[in-house]
Amino acid sequence: MTIKEIKKAALLNFTEKGYDGASLSDIAEEVGIKKQSIYSHFKSKDELFITVMKEVIDEETKFLHQFFSHYHSDLKSYLEDFILKFKERYVNNEECNMKFVLRMAYMPPVHLREEVVYNFKLYFSELENLLNELFLSEKAFSKKAERATLSFLTILDGLLVALMYGGIERFNQKFKVSWEIYWNGLLND
Repeated sequence: MTIKEIKKAALLNFTEKGYDGASLSDIAEEVGIKKQSIYSHFKSKDELFITVMKEVIDEETKFLHQFFSHYHSDLKSYLEDFILKFKERYVNNEECNMKFVLRMAYMPPVHLREEVVYNFKLYFSELENLLNELFLSEKAFSKKAERATLSFLTILDGLLVALMYGGIERFNQKFKVSWEIYWNGLLND
C-alpha cells in the first residue's frame, strides 16, 4: 500500500509544485513515512517522477480509448463533450492527472526534458490518431480528416492553455465564442 501512497503523494506534489519544487521530504511526510523509506521503492526522485509520469500517461491514454470507443452519431456534440470532459478532468481536484499532463508537457524538468517530451508526444499522437480515425469515419469529413483533426487539436490546445492560466471562467468564455466559429468553419471548409 505504501508504494501506491508514495506515487499518489508524488503526483500531487509534482502537479502543485513542479518537479523542482516537489521534495522527497514533503512526499514522505504526506504519506507518513521517513524520506529514506522512499528509497526502498525508488532509487531517486527522477525514478519516482518517471514512474508517476508513465502511469499518468497510461491512465490518460486508457481514458482516450474509452471515450472514443463510445462514439455516437452527432459529431458536433461528441467533440464538444470531449472538450468539456477534458475540462472536467482538469478541474476535478481528486483527479489531477490532466493538471500533471499539461504542466509537465508544457514545462518539463530540464534534465528530463527529452524523456518527458518523448512520452507526452506519444500521448498526444494517440489523441491525434483517434481524432483522425473519427473524422475519417464521417462521410462529410473523410476527405479533410487531417485538416479537421489538426484544427480541432489547435482549438483544444488554446482552450487548455486558457484553462491553465485563465481559469474556468476564461475557458468557458473562450469555448463559447470559439466553438461555433470552429464548427461552422469546419462545415464550410
